[in-house]
Amino acid sequence: MGVASLYDRVHTFDCELDADFITLDCQVSYRINAGDGDAEPQTFELVKVTTRIAGASLPLNITDEINFDYIMDLIEDDASNADYHWSDHGDV
Repeated sequence: MGVASLYDRVHTFDCELDADFITLDCQVSYRINAGDGDAEPQTFELVKVTTRIAGASLPLNITDEINFDYIMDLIEDDASNADYHWSDHGDV
């Protein structure tokens, strides 16, 4: 990681979460805590997982209903790409 502007702010990404009976379009929000580099490592904090349901005016918070470890894996994957920009690597 290493880009200071990514730390201590909320990041959000879209994903689909599957269950046996439903697939939900969701938004995962998380925070990257910088740590101090030596004694305290960088950590990720789950803020919330939300989805929208027909007829509801506001997003539904489903954070307590999901598999925490799976969501943390998605967060780590999203964060690992957070400071990537194609122009830094000569991608066309």
